[in-house]
Amino acid sequence: MTEETREVDEGKPPFFDSWSKMYALVMGVLAVLILLFYLFTEYYS
Repeated sequence: MTEETREVDEGKPPFFDSWSKMYALVMGVLAVLILLFYLFTEYYS
């Protein structure tokens, strides 16, 4: 399988130029959710 074929098979992400930017967004959202759940738990415990 050549580089061109693999690149075409993977496709482009829906909102960004590369998949690494999409993964960074997902990791950022997860980090924010973890922080919010932690603060919520501390407030109500």
